[in-house]
Amino acid sequence: MDIRILKLKVTNCYLVRADRHYLLVDTGYEYEWALFCQRLQEAGVSVDQIGYVLLTHHHDDHAGLLNSIVECNPNVRVIVSARGTKILATGQHFHTAEAGYINRRIGFLLSLKGRFDKKWTHTFPPYRERENDVLITGDTRFEELGIPLAGSIIETPGHSPDHLSVLFDDGDCLAGDTAANFLQWAGAKYCVIAVDDLDQYYASWQKMIDASAQRVFPSHGKPFAGEALRQNFGKHRKEGMMLFAR
Repeated sequence: MDIRILKLKVTNCYLVRADRHYLLVDTGYEYEWALFCQRLQEAGVSVDQIGYVLLTHHHDDHAGLLNSIVECNPNVRVIVSARGTKILATGQHFHTAEAGYINRRIGFLLSLKGRFDKKWTHTFPPYRERENDVLITGDTRFEELGIPLAGSIIETPGHSPDHLSVLFDDGDCLAGDTAANFLQWAGAKYCVIAVDDLDQYYASWQKMIDASAQRVFPSHGKPFAGEALRQNFGKHRKEGMMLFAR
């Protein structure tokens, strides 16, 4: 696929051409509007050319700019998990009782970030679904939605209950936070830094492996070969997570 990366502060958003329009996957933090517009301009794309916005999940670094995009382009169709609509309307992260950092080293690093980064609030402008939004329940082919792309939107919970990924027929996978290439030196092992349910998370990895994902495009870090999922599968089950403080 012709995948264009819009690299924001810590989040990769992705543009994919769909006939006369573009599919945008994720949006970045609320305060990144100027940077987002700059990256769009560098890609030679205007907000009006975005026909579809797919949110991989509701977190602030993925949904923060959704309202701004809709205000600029009211015709855009927003594609979200049906599980995530009520969470999006709250404007804050949802976590299960089992949620935590993928290991203690990363937990320590992120606790420091939370202490000093005042923008890191885990909140975002609430978004309430509109009439022309698309709610995903179950794995769905793009063609079923009238979108001319050869691939599927697949449910990949674990990082969050409403998580979606995109798997194209050529093996390219826009993984959101189902996988990451970030903080490898701290033992991330291609996992994202925090998960709600580790068993579900690895089940979503298995789903991508079974579907023969060849290139993984994560929201955090550079693209990597799908083989890394096979090589690192299940490793954090032995090490253990650091649960969030309650």
